[in-house]
Amino acid sequence: MKYILCLLGMCPLLAAAQAVEADTPPAMRHCQVVFDNGASLAAVPLAETGEQQVRGLSRRHDVASGMWFAFAAPQPLRFWMRDTWQPLSIGFIDEAGVIFQITDMQPETLDIHASSRAGVAALELPRGGFASLGVQIGSRVSLQHCR
Repeated sequence: MKYILCLLGMCPLLAAAQAVEADTPPAMRHCQVVFDNGASLAAVPLAETGEQQVRGLSRRHDVASGMWFAFAAPQPLRFWMRDTWQPLSIGFIDEAGVIFQITDMQPETLDIHASSRAGVAALELPRGGFASLGVQIGSRVSLQHCR
């Protein structure tokens, strides 16, 4: 089929369609994020795979849902904002579910935002999202009802 399309002079259209298809985010599970102060977020995308974690919230105009990044073992966490169009805040989370660091991040930058110690998860929200939920360093957070 590709060969026939190219013979008909449609190779550029085929290449564009494949680029759009390759740029489509992989299917993700969504979870409810619950904070110890009673605040919660519904349907937060869960970035579990390496591909999902690399893509994160890049190339999205609507980042209101935020994104939860889950890692198998405690490790230093590093994030950047390449191809991310909206300002975000990130909360780094330890094994006990405690947010130990919150950092604001500027869009379209290559600055590395590293956790101050090993973490097992991170939560990205639109800039100021933690404060608007009454969540701060020391708050406890958990995932529930992931589908």
